[in-house]
Amino acid sequence: MEERSRILVPIRYAAWLSGDLGRRLERDLRHGLGGVPGADVLRIAGGFLVEADEDPGPFVEAVFRAVTELDDGIARSYPMFHHELGSLWEGTLQVVFPAGPSRRAS
Repeated sequence: MEERSRILVPIRYAAWLSGDLGRRLERDLRHGLGGVPGADVLRIAGGFLVEADEDPGPFVEAVFRAVTELDDGIARSYPMFHHELGSLWEGTLQVVFPAGPSRRAS
């Protein structure tokens, strides 16, 4: 595999990503992806960028599972916060495919 697979995980509200809670979510998401080769999680404005040395298909499934587990854990740990703000994410994952040779600048 030439390039790492990348997936954006949009988070519903910036409040989920701030401070200690944001650091916990990043850590827990990284832990949830522990079985994915070379997985890395970066907290960015509006969500997470997740990268790994994995084919896109299996990687999407692994990220979906990890984010679903993360949201379930937040609902149990912070029930009032989760009730007021809603789910951590909206069920959308954005796969970032590398540009093909014809689309790259010359």
